[in-house]
Amino acid sequence: YGSVVAVSGLNLVVEKGEAICLLGANGAGKTTTLYALAGTILPTTGTVRIFGKDARKEFVSIAGRIGFLPEKPAFFDFLTARENLIMAARLARKDITVDKALDRVGLLHVANAKVKTFSLGMRQRLGLAQAILTEPDLLILDEPFTGLDPECTTEMLKMLRSFVDIAKVTIVFSSHLLHEVETLADRVAVLNHGRLLACDQIHSVLAYDSSEVDVLVDSPAAAANRLASQPWVERVSEEPNLIRVRLKDATTHQLIVFLMSQGFVLLGVIPRRRTLRDYLMKVCNT
Repeated sequence: YGSVVAVSGLNLVVEKGEAICLLGANGAGKTTTLYALAGTILPTTGTVRIFGKDARKEFVSIAGRIGFLPEKPAFFDFLTARENLIMAARLARKDITVDKALDRVGLLHVANAKVKTFSLGMRQRLGLAQAILTEPDLLILDEPFTGLDPECTTEMLKMLRSFVDIAKVTIVFSSHLLHEVETLADRVAVLNHGRLLACDQIHSVLAYDSSEVDVLVDSPAAAANRLASQPWVERVSEEPNLIRVRLKDATTHQLIVFLMSQGFVLLGVIPRRRTLRDYLMKVCNT
């Protein structure tokens, strides 16, 4: 964009039937990447290949297999939800029943209401309905959960995950809502100033960290004081009803044996599960 390079040297392969989330701060290049995939902007250099075809040269032949939800979906406010989707279906040159898409996003009961009466969340759901209208093989979603209430978000997550697991739809999306990312994504790709910093499987990102454990013990304060003097303990802090221990040169078994030998009664030792926030902080600060 003029002198601003939004995305640079991004090399990323997305497999059929997986959901990948682009993560990063505002201005990281996520939206530009999604719009380049969707064909709404053209890359200055480089190539986008979708379904094995050059998206720039053969976009017309693949456009019907792509569903796209921009960050702020736009509709004709003077038309109803059903009329907006009927128009989208005609533009896609497909003879489809729009009520199925409306039903999937929970808007069938307001299908004949004009869009100008819709809330932000309802507009977002209508945008999702339009994206899935043609039952595409690839879904490109920019902040798909913006404005949705928790119950609706849960339903949309279930729907999108079923597309991946059952219909083998590929989903490329961005989101700042990390819990939703953890639920939907198979992989996460972290962008910063238009460059790819890391790309990992979500199950490895969210693995348990056995070096940091929560210990439920009968005397938390005394146990914390005793552990703080041990050279194999990096850090210990007392929380309500438990202590949190960061091990340096020891195993969880060694921790358990030590506390029991000191006469403490252990009620539980729980390894800490890494979070997506932990992963982002580590990647962006490395």
